[in-house]
Amino acid sequence: MALAIVGVAAAGYAATTLLDAVLADVNGATIAASDATIARALGLFGFRPSEKPIHAADVRHLVDAWLIDAEATRLQIAPTAAEVDDAWQTVAERVGGMDALRRWLDRAGLDEAWVKRLVEADLRWQRFVDVRFRAFVFVPEEDVAKALGPGSHAMDARARAVGVLREEAVNRDLASWLADARAGAAIRTTGAEGTGLPLLFPLPAPADATTTAPR
Repeated sequence: MALAIVGVAAAGYAATTLLDAVLADVNGATIAASDATIARALGLFGFRPSEKPIHAADVRHLVDAWLIDAEATRLQIAPTAAEVDDAWQTVAERVGGMDALRRWLDRAGLDEAWVKRLVEADLRWQRFVDVRFRAFVFVPEEDVAKALGPGSHAMDARARAVGVLREEAVNRDLASWLADARAGAAIRTTGAEGTGLPLLFPLPAPADATTTAPR
């Protein structure tokens, strides 16, 4: 799943001329600053768009994503071509449509097929969590009652409480699995992020900004 080194930012982003930096190696797969930037830009692997520098927590989160993707691949958990196409369209809608996405890719000097592979990996990441953990979560009634407290409660309040408890259980089980996966993996971090590594290239404008921006 490793991406090739981008090299330098594209001419359209002349103010950003940073070399790509290797952040970590996970069982021989390389994680680079470009991976972190793309994940931030497109909201992959649970990242939210943010211009903040890359920190150690971001690298750790990507290491976890790489471990999950490797296990999903081993278990042959994979989206269909149609699902990948749908996810690619969803990603485009986050930044104002396919034309806007492709303009950003061009300015950043990124190959579309290359970035689309990260979107596919994000789908495998989501599917693994669903199949391996979320599908097996059972929320005891006594936990729901404790979360709601005494008195009568509307059905939607109960549904929200169940949802919160389910996600807490999923996160606990996933954290335990990741701890074991990290212990059994060959992981080397370079520390390139130091006290904060700038993103490799500017993020695309979010959909609401692109739709309201003056022409």
